[in-house]
Amino acid sequence: MKLLSAEISTMLYPSEVEERVRSLLLSLCDCEIREERVSSHYGYSFKVLTCNLSGERAEELLRKVICSLSDFELSSLLDNIERYVEGRHLYIRLSKQDLALGRFKIYEGDPGGYIRIKFSFKSASEIEEIRKVGESCTQIS
Repeated sequence: MKLLSAEISTMLYPSEVEERVRSLLLSLCDCEIREERVSSHYGYSFKVLTCNLSGERAEELLRKVICSLSDFELSSLLDNIERYVEGRHLYIRLSKQDLALGRFKIYEGDPGGYIRIKFSFKSASEIEEIRKVGESCTQIS
């Protein structure tokens, strides 16, 4: 697989406990978390937490995420992969709440309740490799 990198990011709102959100990021991978303070158009202030992985560590994260999805979630992702792909990037949003409960669930709701992972491949054609990763997960379980 020609996975170049993974960028994990989430918005941290004032109503959230920062350490809990940081621990969710770290539960996905051991990485250095950067933060940026931003304001919305309406003047709301929040932080964006981001960390990056490359090469093998990014591939390990992809396998972890794909293989941790329920059979239904994995099947839905693979059947609708074009909804998650833009160019050579695969975008997956995981529910913060479900991740806090130890479940990997794709998030389809409004902004704020998710951790976004952007997987960058060497070329768009490499994204087909995700099917092979998914198939290998079902063979293991």
